[in-house]
Amino acid sequence: MPLTALAELIRRETGITMAGREEGALQAALRRVAPELTPDAFMRAVSDPLNGRQLLERLIDEVTVQETSFVRDRGQLDGISWHRLRDGAYAAGSTVIRAWSVGCATGEEPYTLALLATEELGPGSPPVDVLGTDISRAALVAATAGRYRERTVRGLDSALRDRYLTHQADGSYRVRDPLRRLVRFRYHNIPRDPVPPLGETGFDLITCRNILIYFEAPVAQHVLELLDMSLRPGGRLLIGAADALQRTVRIAPASDKAGHDPKAAKPAARRPLGRQPARAQRLADALAAAGRGDRAEALAQIAPLLFSDPLDADAQFAHGLIMLEGGNPGQAAAAFRRALYVDPGFTLAAFTLGCAYDALGNPRAARRAYEQALRMLRPDDDRHDALLQQVDIGDVATACRARLKWHSERA
Repeated sequence: MPLTALAELIRRETGITMAGREEGALQAALRRVAPELTPDAFMRAVSDPLNGRQLLERLIDEVTVQETSFVRDRGQLDGISWHRLRDGAYAAGSTVIRAWSVGCATGEEPYTLALLATEELGPGSPPVDVLGTDISRAALVAATAGRYRERTVRGLDSALRDRYLTHQADGSYRVRDPLRRLVRFRYHNIPRDPVPPLGETGFDLITCRNILIYFEAPVAQHVLELLDMSLRPGGRLLIGAADALQRTVRIAPASDKAGHDPKAAKPAARRPLGRQPARAQRLADALAAAGRGDRAEALAQIAPLLFSDPLDADAQFAHGLIMLEGGNPGQAAAAFRRALYVDPGFTLAAFTLGCAYDALGNPRAARRAYEQALRMLRPDDDRHDALLQQVDIGDVATACRARLKWHSERA
């Protein structure tokens, strides 16, 4: 199939699997880039040694995700201690904090990092150097320009907008020079180019949020390992919720087995996340602690929720994530199954159950779980937003299909 060949070309060039994308979306991207070419003709055109590369990069610009905003997932960003990063940088013999925003798209995240560093370390120009990289050259041009529409900056309160952005006559906002001087951009294809980028030394902070989910599992694993190695001692790697799910494929297969909980009972309906503020905060704190690698604190936050209500599907799900990241896939699988027993439509729980089975070395059960997750998908289901941060449910579908494709190739 012509589109299959085109999707495979994109995968080889970028590491991004198109297995979860609708064919219509790929066709639409092709029409925007070269409306006069069929998929077969496009494949022939990109083989042209003179103009083919430019044509391919235009298609890559169209299919790579570039939707982002300032202070996206503010709660996660607020967990960055810039004072601690500065101390670590000084201990490493550096005069500046080195931060790297991987897959920075049109630049909102690198500017956000510079803004938050300035707020915490100011007044004046903070000792911070922020690098933003992306595979889309068009996105990098926009990032360098530093001009944004209202919807992109609406996460900033008015005081921060006035301090760091200039409102233009056409309604857009331009990043002011003091902030721009802290940020630089360059092209980088993370699955194919050296990590860290050539000429760059170790980083105190690396953000790679909701990007790895578009890669096949072995690619995501390799990238994460390289990013970990690119940190200075004491540095921090910040990944998104969907990437945290993708990260679970790193866990080595274990021998422990897990069974169903025979005491679990199914209530009439699952409680929506956030109905009880204290509960929602505990869930958020547990996941934040797990993201920092503080498994003991994560479990301490979850335990009261499970004790007071063993049928809390969100708490069971969070418990499963903590167990999976901690190298206990058997316990993780049990927790995910409990979450699914309580809420049979819990797509994320089905997906992560597949990850747990992968870690247990049970590919047949893993495939069943991914297929179950795909059957459950409901585009309008927003119940998991607090757990997903800003990951679209379509990202979960992409990951499921990528995992199923990976399994089918090894069957």
